[in-house]
Amino acid sequence: MARCILTGVDGSAQAEKAFRFALDLARWSGAELHVCAAVYGAEIELAEASEREALTEGVRRRMQAHLEQMERLAGDEDLSLATHLLEGHPVEELLKLAGRISADHIVVGHRSKGMFERLLMGSVAKRVVDFARCTVTVVR
Repeated sequence: MARCILTGVDGSAQAEKAFRFALDLARWSGAELHVCAAVYGAEIELAEASEREALTEGVRRRMQAHLEQMERLAGDEDLSLATHLLEGHPVEELLKLAGRISADHIVVGHRSKGMFERLLMGSVAKRVVDFARCTVTVVR
């Protein structure tokens, strides 16, 4: 039985489905639920140095808004819910956070990406499955 569940959000419909799955699992099992979002993106990595700060701040605000939306969706005072705004590559940061909070279950969404984005970032779900040290559920 899970005691600490971690999921990540990025504003996509697939991430919201993963969040809802993780939320149901946390309610059913009584586990803590941790929700994270990463400030990262191809547009930041490929931007001119002079534009990176503004782009990063825009992504930071967007990810914080997604976390706040997930808190509202949870709307459950009996649920132990924590949010984390991370800086860096989503896979690396999610896995580091999983270790820090001793997550025993990670829930991620699956989404199809274009070839360019897949080459640049790879599949987040696949990399989490490959490198996590706990149970991983991929929600389609």
